[in-house]
Amino acid sequence: MNLQLRNKIAVVTGGSEGIGKAVATGLAKEGAKVAISGRRADPLTEVAEKIRGQTAGDVLAIAGDMTGRNDVRRFTDTVLDKWGTVHILVNNVGCAVKALFEELTDENWRSSMEANLYSAIFCTERVLPTMRKQGWGRIINLAAVSAKQPSTHLMASNAAKSALLGFSKTLAREVAADNILVNCVCPGRVLSAQVLELFSETERSAIAEAQIPLKRFGIPEEVADLVVFLSSERSSYITGTVIPVDGGITQGLY
Repeated sequence: MNLQLRNKIAVVTGGSEGIGKAVATGLAKEGAKVAISGRRADPLTEVAEKIRGQTAGDVLAIAGDMTGRNDVRRFTDTVLDKWGTVHILVNNVGCAVKALFEELTDENWRSSMEANLYSAIFCTERVLPTMRKQGWGRIINLAAVSAKQPSTHLMASNAAKSALLGFSKTLAREVAADNILVNCVCPGRVLSAQVLELFSETERSAIAEAQIPLKRFGIPEEVADLVVFLSSERSSYITGTVIPVDGGITQGLY
């Protein structure tokens, strides 16, 4: 299938590892020019070099904190100065705090909202005028199945990710007339640095056996494949959706 992504300009936040890295690689393999952001410069540079080696693609790595407007502005301005436009935005910044309600601090709530919600808002508002002007755009927000089916001990990120779904659904209706599609992808239990930090090997095995019909955790590339498709011309009649990639863990119909 030709996804018609050659020479499209894609921005992927949180691109230094896990799902973000897999998405950036997948887009580059399809011929897109990709800009990635991350807080740590050295890992980000290493990932960019690896993607170039695998795909011979054009990859721009810019370190920055996407929860702050100044870094977001610097990142997006650099992309626009280099390539002149943005066709695809993948908002992949996120964090989770494992705690009960009474254990959560003001800082926990603030950081969860900033990473999971505000970063997507800040990046979207910077690239949306360009997308409107060209009459084409794709915005894919990475949430989590916990936005639909809250996970135990992850209250702050559950709340922030649910808010991201509401933001995305509302924005999709506002920008549809400009041929800009907005969708959410909700990974389930996917092997990543964050998951390895939150859950021990014993906990992961128990979760896979008891909760996941496919009896295993996913890998970042399984999420990335969907994100790349939603970034493409082939997804031209899909907007305002929330799509789980979770091995069947979500039990609700909606």
